[in-house]
Amino acid sequence: MVSAALALILTGCAHSVPGSQPTPRTATPTPTPTPVITAQPVRVPTTCDQLVPAGVLARIGAGLVSEEAPHTPYLSSWMNERVGALTCSWSNGAGDSSADLLRLTLVVGPEVTRESFEGYLNGEQGGGIHYPAAGPDAYTLRAGDKPFGFVFLTAHYGGSGNVMAGSNVPLPPDADAIALQQISGVVSALAAPGPLWTPSPTLTGATGCDGLATADQLGSLGGLPSARVVKSDAGEYSVSLFDIDRQVGGYWCTWLSEDASDTASISVGVLPGGAEYARKVRPAGSVDVPGVGASAYRSPDGELNVIADGGWVQVHGYDGVTPEQQTALAKQVLLNVGYSG
Repeated sequence: MVSAALALILTGCAHSVPGSQPTPRTATPTPTPTPVITAQPVRVPTTCDQLVPAGVLARIGAGLVSEEAPHTPYLSSWMNERVGALTCSWSNGAGDSSADLLRLTLVVGPEVTRESFEGYLNGEQGGGIHYPAAGPDAYTLRAGDKPFGFVFLTAHYGGSGNVMAGSNVPLPPDADAIALQQISGVVSALAAPGPLWTPSPTLTGATGCDGLATADQLGSLGGLPSARVVKSDAGEYSVSLFDIDRQVGGYWCTWLSEDASDTASISVGVLPGGAEYARKVRPAGSVDVPGVGASAYRSPDGELNVIADGGWVQVHGYDGVTPEQQTALAKQVLLNVGYSG
């Protein structure tokens, strides 16, 4: 005969057996999801507030507060971010064209090479003014006696800053030195930068204009006869800090025709790993363009933006270059910069 206690258990009516304890259930921990990286994190291990504390800002000028650094819908505006540079900006809130404007801007880039640093310093800036109190590779930049910027190089980083002061703004004569000594001192003590993120698959990018498109391709596909380079991502037209976009294969170029009677031109740019930026800045009124890369859109100003293998390609034709020619050229550019399809 089944005991009363056992009968209750079998019928589902028992609450517990006298003298027994229920076996506790062990909760299964929920695994923390690994974040999916879609854009390069900042690789400079500090913050804007640490680089220039409020007390130092007050020495440069009155009313300086942090502001968001601006961006444009063009991939050239995102080269520094793609490599993980730290960008900072402070202003007194006056309008950009105001005589009362005071603004300090700063970019610190990871793994700047000496060759690129000295190429910029001695090429575009004409040498600067050596300021050894801030480090062996620290220079102020001036127009006459008026400070307007500074550059520096440390073991792992390079930096460039600008001081903009309207005609009504009293600027300390050593404003550039104040900022340079403070910022260079912090950066020189930083550990090595974090890792460079690369999507998989990825575009290989380009290191020169021919790597984007050849003259033959510009002519046969883009309708630009006898194409010649007029501007490229180098020298005075560099769009990244000390050419750090080379770390990921970023580059851009603009061509005109050798035929002076043809006023058409074509611009092409590539930013491997820049897909998230392309999505972020897609202008209102853009139209999807099927059949190019993973996705593509044409912005209202005619710029063709292509997302492929985690990267961003832009193609723009002017003065007679048709949308169909832009699209055909974009497909060839994708192959040139390593699109796996």
